[in-house]
Amino acid sequence: MQDVNFYFAGKVVFLPFKTDDYMKYFYAAGIVFLILTSCENVSYSPLIGKWQLKTVNKNGETFPVDTVWYNFHSISIFAIQIYQPRYDSYVLFEGMRKQDDNVISIEMIHETAIYYCDWDNPSRSFTIEKLNRKQLLLRSEEGFLYSFIKF
Repeated sequence: MQDVNFYFAGKVVFLPFKTDDYMKYFYAAGIVFLILTSCENVSYSPLIGKWQLKTVNKNGETFPVDTVWYNFHSISIFAIQIYQPRYDSYVLFEGMRKQDDNVISIEMIHETAIYYCDWDNPSRSFTIEKLNRKQLLLRSEEGFLYSFIKF
């Protein structure tokens, strides 16, 4: 074992412990840090992320969809991404969302979004019927059922 020292302002500074002790303190501090950060109680909503719309059920009739994605970026940010095969391009519309229990209210920033989807106005509310890490079922105010898978 040898003394631990370092240079500070041109002078040798001795630390009050040996090299092996220094490594023990370093490892102990690392273990404590890992334990404290792993015990952090962070609850992420399974809703956060990108969801691909697979089907829309309107009045008992089911329509397949594979060109629309709903993006729940955070607690208040929302976006709809729509693929246009005719032009081989995507359009993206952003909005704000609020959530109270199982009701999501979305307000699109640009009103032009309603021309690309089945919305009547830039505001819409959905009730979450099912939500897990793989599947999302939303029922609109009009009673339409939207089925999503995690993308």
